[in-house]
Amino acid sequence: METRKLGKILTVLCIIAICLISFVGIFVSKQGQLKNVLPEYRFGMNLTGGRVSKFNISDETQEIIYDDQGNVTQDGTNEDGSLKEGYRKETKPVNAEDILNSNNYQKAKKIMETRLKNMGISEYLVKLNEETGELLIEIPEDTNTDQTLSSLTYVGKFEIKDSDTKEVLLDNKDVKHASVVYGSTSSGTVVYLSVEFGKEGKQKLEDITKTYISTTDEEGNTVTKNISIELDGDSLITTYFGETISTGILQLSIGTASTSNEQISTYIEQASRVAGLIDSGAMPIVYELEENNFISNENNIVIAKGIMIALLVASIIGFIYWVVRYRMNGLFAVISYIGLFAVLLLIIRYANVVISFEAIVAIISILVANYAVLQYALTNLQKAQQSKEEVIKETYKHYASILAPLVILGIVFTFVGWLPIASIGMALFWGMTALALYDYIGMKFLLDEVEK
Repeated sequence: METRKLGKILTVLCIIAICLISFVGIFVSKQGQLKNVLPEYRFGMNLTGGRVSKFNISDETQEIIYDDQGNVTQDGTNEDGSLKEGYRKETKPVNAEDILNSNNYQKAKKIMETRLKNMGISEYLVKLNEETGELLIEIPEDTNTDQTLSSLTYVGKFEIKDSDTKEVLLDNKDVKHASVVYGSTSSGTVVYLSVEFGKEGKQKLEDITKTYISTTDEEGNTVTKNISIELDGDSLITTYFGETISTGILQLSIGTASTSNEQISTYIEQASRVAGLIDSGAMPIVYELEENNFISNENNIVIAKGIMIALLVASIIGFIYWVVRYRMNGLFAVISYIGLFAVLLLIIRYANVVISFEAIVAIISILVANYAVLQYALTNLQKAQQSKEEVIKETYKHYASILAPLVILGIVFTFVGWLPIASIGMALFWGMTALALYDYIGMKFLLDEVEK
């Protein structure tokens, strides 16, 4: 009897602790300020609103210099800015007429979507005007939104050039995959931009690393033959190689070795953005950001608040009924119910479930199902015709035909590409799994058999 009482007390204390962590948080002191170490909730665009941006085809022009052989050159001017003898200059649009077609519009749309995925944007909407090539993009509003939109304006033209002649040695078509990797040194963690090349690019890279090296001439002077690694014409690094690379993987360090988590995170963010641009391929068309507006979804927020208030009122009425009807068992059922809600909120935080309007409906369904399960168990215990173990078994048997399909539905919805449906799936799967495990423990340790 004392063991059962102690188990009940410990279970209640555990539930209270979970509720405090979930509803209040865990705060630690960092740089003189208290900070909650729990992950932040992720809200969907249909609750928080989003940034709607319009990208139009650029009408800018560029100056192209041709040498006396008719080849495009980057070094065609004298020190005073005048053209070299025999050289000529032409002004052309950055987007030639022959590239403005439906195929390139579709390719640009696909590249934009790939970039958003690579940058970790889980919810987005990209619309294409197939006649004008205009792209309308909607993404969630957060602290990184401006930087994300800025990244979308890049062409993403990746090139490795001879530093002297500007000859292109490798470019986007040679790249297989770009990613971010880490390395540990005595000075700390180093972040690398890793570029993996395909079959042909692998051989080209090996040849380059044998050619662009440091040597010593006949007079004993050090001579280096350098390459320039560029993104959209801007140099990322100018270097030469100290050894042959036969793996087909080129790693470029971003920043310096560091032991600061904040500094490392900054380097990772920088490398991830560049890797995302390279990995998605070069845009066939140059776009520019024309409009940039925040769209609020206040109506959905009002509706969601109304639903939550209605749920709270209904829950309070249900709790009162439990306590009046089932006495101590009713009180423990209330504690168990609130505890499941706290557990569900923690799972939502750590499983990165996006809380959309649709996900809220799924969460409410889980809470309603939890009420029904506990109500069924309380009713059967009150009859005192079965032992507690038999009641728990009968309760799960009774609701298995309802809960199991919802878990399966949650798994299926989780892998749907559209976020509102995926958020429903994740909420259902984690919620129903938590309900099944948590209620079993709660009923086993909290509820008591009722004597006739």
